[in-house]
Amino acid sequence: MSYTRKALTKELREEAYNKCKGHCAYCGCELEYKDMQVDHIVAVARGGTNDLENLLPACRQCNYDKHTMTIERFRKRISKELYKSLDRVFVYRLAKKYNLIKEEPRVVKFYFEQLQDEADKKSGI
Repeated sequence: MSYTRKALTKELREEAYNKCKGHCAYCGCELEYKDMQVDHIVAVARGGTNDLENLLPACRQCNYDKHTMTIERFRKRISKELYKSLDRVFVYRLAKKYNLIKEEPRVVKFYFEQLQDEADKKSGI
């Protein structure tokens, strides 16, 4: 599949950055503007656009890990599949064996979703 990625304007990057008040839309870590990557909710490779509604600020780690996944596929990867990957690492299995780590699978709520929930509560929705 061939697609053309157009550069985002400075204004659009700034608007995307401000959507989550200087935080990664996924993990919620604080982001310096210069370190922010702009994630496409629907990847350009999957037909996504450069419209602001399709853009979120992301840290390098989250943007890399999400790649072209949908939000729900990314959520599943983090909440379920990550433990399977960790279990391949000897030190992790040893830490589990000695009860130094307790796996607590749960549904992941991304930072941008938490912000939306807060906004909805304030507006009475």
